[in-house]
Amino acid sequence: ACPACKSTHIGAPIDRYTVEQAARHFCPPWRNASRYERLRQSITKLWGGNTCVIRQCSACGFAFGDPFVGGDEEFYSILHEQYSYPSWRWDYDIAIQEVLALFPHGRLLEIGAGEGAFLKYLGRQWKTFAVEASDTTRALLQQNGISVFPSLHEAARWHAEFFDVVTMFQVLEHIAPFYEVLKLCHILLRSGGRLIVTVPACEAMLLQPKIIGEHDMPPNHINKFTRRSLDIAMTAAGFRVLQTRYEPWSLRKISSSIYSRVHADSVNPRTFAAKIYRLQNRKLRIPILAIAGALSIPRLLPFWRHLGTGGAFGMIAERI
Repeated sequence: ACPACKSTHIGAPIDRYTVEQAARHFCPPWRNASRYERLRQSITKLWGGNTCVIRQCSACGFAFGDPFVGGDEEFYSILHEQYSYPSWRWDYDIAIQEVLALFPHGRLLEIGAGEGAFLKYLGRQWKTFAVEASDTTRALLQQNGISVFPSLHEAARWHAEFFDVVTMFQVLEHIAPFYEVLKLCHILLRSGGRLIVTVPACEAMLLQPKIIGEHDMPPNHINKFTRRSLDIAMTAAGFRVLQTRYEPWSLRKISSSIYSRVHADSVNPRTFAAKIYRLQNRKLRIPILAIAGALSIPRLLPFWRHLGTGGAFGMIAERI
């Protein structure tokens, strides 16, 4: 059955990945053999086998990995050896414009706060809290005066009906038990409090391989939400959806598409991009990556209508 709407109208798999494909997507062995092998072992353990397929519900459009399991702490600790947190995102602007204007002060919890860029922006009129599983990022948040919980269950245990606002900026797509997370958010918010959730759009994620050659690979993203499927989940968890906002067009998205095209090419060891990623000197690698990006532009031109378009959407909901 569909994890979002519980319909049994699930079609044949629309994509199929092996453990080796997934591990290679996140870190090809020719870039870092040890990291690739650790990822391969971690993903094998998560999937309980060698294969994961992507299925889609014809009733609500929700797409998901099967086996339906997201990355765990071990997987993300390996993944984040390379990945970094963004300094600012369009999601933050939506939260500031649409919610924080209504609540000029109060208590706010960010789930998956990373290094705390959004929370640090809020100022002293807000008492800020975060949920972060990583010891490293928890320490960084605490250094900035942000109260941190190691898990959402721990936060809900002590702070029921405590928060005015709870935010999840592109977190829910990583979590298989997303209904449990939404219900915990309901417990944490006071009556009339706001929940802000942003996620990558299913349609954009399914189109991504065709445009930039890079798959939206599990177990990193286990959920691919449509507007309808997320609305169903939010309503079932006890929220009234007030509005839906889509990521706006931006030059940053074009830049991100070009970078993703180069990154997708690097999976093939014979490509120019793969040779660049073998360079250990980051200062040397960055300008050469820019050259590779410029060379990839002609292949992206047939999809120019999609390049700057936002690939995500957000919902603002009220606890009832």
